[in-house]
Amino acid sequence: MDPLSYILLSCSALALFLYGMAIVATLRHTRRAPLELPEDEYPPLSLLKPLKGTEESLEANLRSFFEQDYPGTLEIVFSATERDDPALEVARRLAVDYPDVDTRFVFSDPEFGLNPKVSNLSGALRASRHELVLQSDANVRAKPDYVRRVVAELISEDAQLLSSMVAGTGERSIGALLHNLQLSAFTAPGTCFALHWFGIVCVIGKSMLFRKKDLEDVGGLELVRDILAEDFVLGREFEKAGKKVILSPTVAVNVNVDAPVEHFIGRHARWMKMRAVIHPPGFVIDLFSSPTALALFAFIASGFDWRIGVVFVVVTCLKGWGDSFLVRRTRGEPLAFRHRFLAPVRDLLMLAVWPYAAVSRSVEWRGVRLRLGWQSRLRPDDGPLPLRLLRRAIAPLR
Repeated sequence: MDPLSYILLSCSALALFLYGMAIVATLRHTRRAPLELPEDEYPPLSLLKPLKGTEESLEANLRSFFEQDYPGTLEIVFSATERDDPALEVARRLAVDYPDVDTRFVFSDPEFGLNPKVSNLSGALRASRHELVLQSDANVRAKPDYVRRVVAELISEDAQLLSSMVAGTGERSIGALLHNLQLSAFTAPGTCFALHWFGIVCVIGKSMLFRKKDLEDVGGLELVRDILAEDFVLGREFEKAGKKVILSPTVAVNVNVDAPVEHFIGRHARWMKMRAVIHPPGFVIDLFSSPTALALFAFIASGFDWRIGVVFVVVTCLKGWGDSFLVRRTRGEPLAFRHRFLAPVRDLLMLAVWPYAAVSRSVEWRGVRLRLGWQSRLRPDDGPLPLRLLRRAIAPLR
């Protein structure tokens, strides 16, 4: 066998083994029984919803939070950095439909920090009335018992920060399918893998539950206003301060319906860049997240040896079965049969994006071009590398 084929096939086998470990971790984590509190012990809660434009299925997503079966007092605080943001009209219309839900609208200072989401969230946090706060993105849809369950988990576990597993649903386009596969069969199992095998809680900001006092103890949102991966950094700071951080088995569902393929590539390239500057070992492990792609490259490197081709087919079938199983397990809905054949496409695309994420530090986030530094610290994007080097060269001559 050609040495390169052997190396690639060995990498594929390692990737498949790590993938199996992620499946086991996901099974262990999602088997946890939901926790409950006596109904009179659910504290008042502020639900923060930063808005930016009309996300896919925005009305249905927001409606799901108006319809929460929460025994305690609940308020919803919507925030935006622009007064004519079209998402505000959707939220106001829903507020009229649910007059019994305490709903508020606030405007946030877009100059609070370089991270647009944190700037938007800061206004909602300041306006909220209650100590216990749940922040969730506008593209998240929740089952009626979602808020009830995560609050019960936080209090029962005596924790100070709760992050939910994230899965994707709603796919109609190929791009949306790739999004949802990546979330349900990579991101969610990846957080379970990190937790159960290495004791690392990966906080994902799609949905975070905490108390204001605990956030202030670690420096508040001011600490992360110029950080892109504000969720991961906050989780780390909570743990450094001796506060308990937990990963909830209750899933926050990210809705992706008609997203184009380029949107999928852009979003997950940005996430991969963040891993490269925050947790380089995790970024390297990403190379071993695509056993199908590695087996395909081994097949090509072997000169299309039929024996390696058989291995490639077996790896593809095993990975496809695993993806289908994880999607059903994490989001509770199966993949359409025709969609199962596109799972290898995701593997190939993400492996192709890896070299780009290794060298690029330019990102676009909510319409703003920025550059990433160590630990995902942000600065304004000052152009491509040759232009930046030229500026530095001529600066002493000015």
